[in-house]
Amino acid sequence: MNTIYKLSFAILLLAGFTSCDSFLDREPLAQVTNDSYFNSETNANSAVIGMYRTMTSSFTYGQTMVIVPEFSAGHVSHASIFPEYENFKTHNLAATNPWVANAWQGIYSTINAANNIIAEVAEMPENTISEEKRAQFIGEAKFVRALNYFFLVRAFGRVPLKLTATTEDEDVAIPQSEPSAIYEQLVKDLTESITELPEVHENTEATKGRATKAAAQALLAKVYLYQASITDDYALAANAAAEIINSENFQLADNFGSIWSSENTAESIFELQFDDQTTNTLASVSNDNASMLFYVDASIRALFEEGDKRQDFSIFHGSNDRYYMGKFPNATPPSQNLPIIRLAEILLIHAEAEARASNSVSDLAFSSLQKVLTRAGVTKEKSEFTTVDSFVKFIQEEKERELLFEGETWFDFCRTGLALEKYGTLANENGFVYPIPTAQINLRPDILEQNPGY
Repeated sequence: MNTIYKLSFAILLLAGFTSCDSFLDREPLAQVTNDSYFNSETNANSAVIGMYRTMTSSFTYGQTMVIVPEFSAGHVSHASIFPEYENFKTHNLAATNPWVANAWQGIYSTINAANNIIAEVAEMPENTISEEKRAQFIGEAKFVRALNYFFLVRAFGRVPLKLTATTEDEDVAIPQSEPSAIYEQLVKDLTESITELPEVHENTEATKGRATKAAAQALLAKVYLYQASITDDYALAANAAAEIINSENFQLADNFGSIWSSENTAESIFELQFDDQTTNTLASVSNDNASMLFYVDASIRALFEEGDKRQDFSIFHGSNDRYYMGKFPNATPPSQNLPIIRLAEILLIHAEAEARASNSVSDLAFSSLQKVLTRAGVTKEKSEFTTVDSFVKFIQEEKERELLFEGETWFDFCRTGLALEKYGTLANENGFVYPIPTAQINLRPDILEQNPGY
């Protein structure tokens, strides 16, 4: 298939499951055509589950989409100092970097799976699927599409915005869209998915890890925060975050470490599911074991002030006098779930957006920050923040501590320009985005343009 995406059609229909209790523990069906596949609610459901499974790949949330931004943020090192990883850390990337290409390929595969579901489920005859499930499956696909385009727009800036499924025999190339257009589509997808998704799924193993209305609302708050860098409208992010907080459907875990030592806690709004069969590649290579590839620089402990309860869990001292990522404790087997959106982040989004929208360090903004600090055992007074700018900078640094090794710090620092202050090897704003993979440019040089500086 000669397209800029090089997407595998087989990955579109990963799923197909026999009776079993767990969400992601079955083998995928063999490749089949859309016409013969989307002919029952059961098959459509299997396609949706397969879409989620694509996000467990080592090219996506199973490794690359988390560890690559952590290298860019200077948090981790490679045990063998492989340049394809270390170049992210020194902000000296080449467009031929394999992990740039891997992320592009993996993410567009997931997007194509989502596009396929949105198109095919909408066309299923009434007698093959209930309207409730039709709306739910399309809503889940729109959420997943938005989640993955959100990574792409932050990582690459201008990317092709493809909203239709790519088939085996299709030769399609579309130009890159501006970030403003991509954010508009993210808002559209998430706003629509909020109306289509259920409040909760059935309380069974088979529905853990599936998007809900709250997951779409929470991701929308995050999207609005980043979009405000373009629109300067922070009230949208503040209001969306407040809706999640005020619902009281989620609570901060009393024990910070329990978010990762257990699964699907009351703090988790959307959590990607792994288990003994669908394993988390990153968990297997980030621990103090023979498979270890990634470790933590000891200097990162200095991010935390004395008494911060998060320090020793997030960064633990292991063998060879090295520190390791504590947020991936379940490595034998590597069944570690990955919380992608949780309440603590929404509280910090609300704190920043509310302060920016009101142009003041308001009681409302400080209260959201304080909840996160209190859980961490850190004490701050509102009077310590004399300007909105100082408050916002502290929140960003607090997000680094709270979301360490969750793949967020790099993008957040680039969003406000703080990255130029934090990283001496970052020359200018061109480095805020990664290069478009050379292989993609070479396929259609008449369509794709390289990012400035590469």
